[in-house]
Amino acid sequence: MNLDMGNKNVVIGLIMILLFLSMSFFIERTSSLHAFNAKAAAVVIDTKNSPDLLKHEVTDVRKGPAYRTGGIYFTNYYPASYVPVPNNFRETAYGMRLYGWLYALFGIAVGFIVGTQPQAGLGLRKAASWLAVVGTLVYPIRDSVGFWGRWLDPNYAFGWAGPIVYPLKWLGGAAMFLALLLALVVFVQDCKQAPARARQ
Repeated sequence: MNLDMGNKNVVIGLIMILLFLSMSFFIERTSSLHAFNAKAAAVVIDTKNSPDLLKHEVTDVRKGPAYRTGGIYFTNYYPASYVPVPNNFRETAYGMRLYGWLYALFGIAVGFIVGTQPQAGLGLRKAASWLAVVGTLVYPIRDSVGFWGRWLDPNYAFGWAGPIVYPLKWLGGAAMFLALLLALVVFVQDCKQAPARARQ
């Protein structure tokens, strides 16, 4: 086995796996940090002494603290009614780590394929290898910026960075798709050469 062509994919993939693994402590901490939960809110309704919902009127919107029970935040503005407060940023953090690992594994797979199929076209192998590098490095950027921005500043929003990081995510996804497609072509090309090599 000669991985001269795909060794960079394997190395980068393993580094990315370790990098996102090291973030696990911070990701799990988001479940106990109030800053990562949506703010609790409730409305005050004047029923006008009528069961008809169309006659009810919202008289006040209250915003206040959420109550934490067992790692989950609740708002209990209504008696015996507890509504979980969503933690969207925690789900974003889990998605960031999952996609980071997934794209790292894709990159490693492409590295192995282009590195162990020497009979396929050199240009295809190089293209697949570099596209996999781009996809592995670029795809997780948007979620990483969102997570760490929120970690450092509870009021963080993408703002001016949004038009930059969103296209990067699309670019990373497209690059990895093409890398996997070319890796498949490389694999098929090498398999077609196998009978010829066996007869020699």
